[in-house]
Amino acid sequence: MIRIKICGITNKEDAWVAAEAGADALGFIFVPNTPRYIGDRSDLEDLLENLPPFVTRVGVCRNLSDASRLRGVPLDAIQLYEPPRMEERALLSVVLQGRGLILACRMRSVEDALEIGSRLEGLAISGVLFDAYDEKRLGGGGVVFDWNLACLAKSRVSVPVILAGGLTPENVEAAIRQVGPWGVDVSSGVEVAPGKKDPQKVRQFVVNARRADICKASG
Repeated sequence: MIRIKICGITNKEDAWVAAEAGADALGFIFVPNTPRYIGDRSDLEDLLENLPPFVTRVGVCRNLSDASRLRGVPLDAIQLYEPPRMEERALLSVVLQGRGLILACRMRSVEDALEIGSRLEGLAISGVLFDAYDEKRLGGGGVVFDWNLACLAKSRVSVPVILAGGLTPENVEAAIRQVGPWGVDVSSGVEVAPGKKDPQKVRQFVVNARRADICKASG
């Protein structure tokens, strides 16, 4: 069954809307100076701990150095946009503290897709997320990339693939049918403004993703 992550959650109301709609995971942004950053929230632990059971909490960071500040924060997985450098890999277990690792890879060319295996080599990761390349931001920009690149990259990895990059309630069905990912990730595609989700869009995204998954399984 397709897994659905609603990313860029900034408040308890949106977290519960997403969870009750059927989202499997929620993403919380720990990249400073971005519109969905929550790292300086005084009520951070309350937001993260008071969620329904079985909802995976994912902390999104730029790199391992940023993730190292999240020790003790109640998260189930860490998503990095920059792979750990060789000299940092010995620190992975200390930083992760038993949490899963998702590596985000931004796609803009065939070369990016072909090199995906070498980028993951030697890393024990729970999954890889394919996102659009945007020189101004790491994610959440609403940019769709060529899904043919996602298909090519997917064929070169052996870990679960999560598709992101400009997904919306309108295009998620086509994305799932073409790429066949393990999971999908959406942020700006279900918002009324950066950091504020549209409940109806969240619900429709989940419905459409589930429908595409059922059609794919039965077809």
